[in-house]
Amino acid sequence: MAALEHDYRYGGSRLVRQRSHIVLLAYRLKTQMEIAEVVCCSDATVSRTLAVYRRGGRQALRRDYQPALHPAKVSLGWQRVLAEAMKRGPQACGVPRPTWTAPLLADYLAKRTGIVVSERTVRRGLDLLGYVCRRPTWTVRHKAEEQEDYAPKRQGSK
Repeated sequence: MAALEHDYRYGGSRLVRQRSHIVLLAYRLKTQMEIAEVVCCSDATVSRTLAVYRRGGRQALRRDYQPALHPAKVSLGWQRVLAEAMKRGPQACGVPRPTWTAPLLADYLAKRTGIVVSERTVRRGLDLLGYVCRRPTWTVRHKAEEQEDYAPKRQGSK
């Protein structure tokens, strides 16, 4: 207890002081919620700190521990299917639309790969491939070219 008290008062970092404080309060207070309220942190932080202390004692409180990272949803196979879909287009992929939209791509990729991702993730994947998903610009050039007096726009004009 004296060592924990010392770490609480003179610990080298804020985290060591906070963790020591949490363990000291665990001996005095009844619930983790009460400890979290006193220390002004989440109950998950209290729970995590106490678990670290149970596993490794006072020395474990001094180490930096990283929370487990979530595995990436997007795999290389998912990116390949996205690239293939962009090359082929929606109609060739069985989607009755003239152009892809991010939600359409997300649904198509979920059906093909089984990996459900957000619209934002699809846009990130498109960016990696050099594509941008924006509103289409509709033209009636084919109708205009049928006219006898059609003069195409100059290069660089909008």
